[in-house]
Amino acid sequence: MEPRTADFRTIAREILRLARLLPVPLTLYVLCAATAYSFIDWTFGDAFTWFETLVLLADGYLVYVLTFLLMAEAGLFADGKRGGFLAFLLVSIVSGMLIFLGTLALIIPGLILFARWSPAVCDVLVRNEGVTDALGRSWDATSASMTALLPHAVIAMCGYTAVSLLELLPDRVLGIAPLGFVFIANVVGAMSVAWGVLLSVATYRLLMTPLPDHASGDGAGYAPANGAGQSPA
Repeated sequence: MEPRTADFRTIAREILRLARLLPVPLTLYVLCAATAYSFIDWTFGDAFTWFETLVLLADGYLVYVLTFLLMAEAGLFADGKRGGFLAFLLVSIVSGMLIFLGTLALIIPGLILFARWSPAVCDVLVRNEGVTDALGRSWDATSASMTALLPHAVIAMCGYTAVSLLELLPDRVLGIAPLGFVFIANVVGAMSVAWGVLLSVATYRLLMTPLPDHASGDGAGYAPANGAGQSPA
């Protein structure tokens, strides 16, 4: 079966539609993550501590819950949720490491991997058939829409880059990064993560879920929220 296609505007509209479904959880995530990482940066600086490890794990779980809530609200668990946090975490770690290495190499490979693997975390929650299967299905499903997905991947990557700039520039100029700059930097970082979650769910829904409204090509409307009563655990 030929992979479905989605243009840039269709993906953008889907992201905005998903964001309107759960504005409060998205906002709470951004504020909580920004506050936690700002506390770490201001208190411990560059030193890596066990507290930061706990915050990273908690952040990963919050991202998982946010992904689950968006998918459930959009009705993407018609047959139930099969994958859990560990499956989500494994896919996130494996794809994240490869995207990071691709970005370090030539930047473009990292952007391509980010775009092509964006729906993999959603696929593993629905099917739970393994990391390589989720990444493979995601790669195949996004093959016809890569050029439309790349700008959205660039938006997320620019957010991650802005975090470093907002923290490094005041430090170079003033000798210390004021707490305000640190907090703003972490808000931008958390918003980039939230954008990545929205992109993952939007891409999965448009390209990997056989919903009747896709037949019209506009991606409008939602299936009943069959997963709304489920627990993310």
